[in-house]
Amino acid sequence: MNLICRGSLVGFGLLALLGSVNAAAAPLLELPCQRTVISRSATNMPPYSFLDEKQQLTGYRVEFMQQLFGRLGCKLEILTDSPWKRSLMLLESGEIDVLMNASKSADREAYAWFSKPYEDEKVAVFVAAAQRDQLKLKQLADISERGYSVGLIRGNFYGSQVSALLEQPSFRKFVVEAIDKPALYQFALRGRVQLYLDYFPNGLLALRDEKLEQQIVRYPIPPITIGQVHFMLSKKSVSAEFVRQLDLALADMLRDGSVRKLQYKYGVMPE
Repeated sequence: MNLICRGSLVGFGLLALLGSVNAAAAPLLELPCQRTVISRSATNMPPYSFLDEKQQLTGYRVEFMQQLFGRLGCKLEILTDSPWKRSLMLLESGEIDVLMNASKSADREAYAWFSKPYEDEKVAVFVAAAQRDQLKLKQLADISERGYSVGLIRGNFYGSQVSALLEQPSFRKFVVEAIDKPALYQFALRGRVQLYLDYFPNGLLALRDEKLEQQIVRYPIPPITIGQVHFMLSKKSVSAEFVRQLDLALADMLRDGSVRKLQYKYGVMPE
């Protein structure tokens, strides 16, 4: 396999520079690959993506992409530490080719292809441990009815139910937006929000990694399935035929147990 994974490529300047060359000069991705596939990943989201002791990027999603694009005979370059919202803009412009773990929506379909789904996406409610017994929640709708302040990460999609709630001024006024997970943690611990929403199980795993699992806990209502996740590919840099071939390789990984092996390896088995 011809794979390139550069965990040391950090910063918007280099990402934009490499992306601009890609968008301006490179042809649409076809098979066989004429050029390197460019993706993006965070470096601080274990076990999904993180730097190992040798400062090499690894993790569940990193290995998943390496195996998938390796089956297509493609070189893969993963750039790091561009916020999700900016990464969507770069994909829309064709400066990067693919993002993993993306939800499908009508506005995104205007500029992106989506692979077949490969996992369910779930959202859970998290609270400061000291707040858990004080809140009275049975479902997401109770958040607005009881006027609880709720933290969300700016640019994330939390499902159609939350999107509908965000359209209501009576709910929106209680929403506090954060730029990332550490900001959410501080909002909860300092009482700026009474609860926050995060994806499951990665929200729980992230708390364990930060050694905050005793201070912030999952509120005891079942995680809510909000949809399924896909690979998201730029229509400006990727052909429809490439997406079709990617779907075939993805189906093979699901069928032969490769995805399940990765889930077990990194401890991300869904509940």
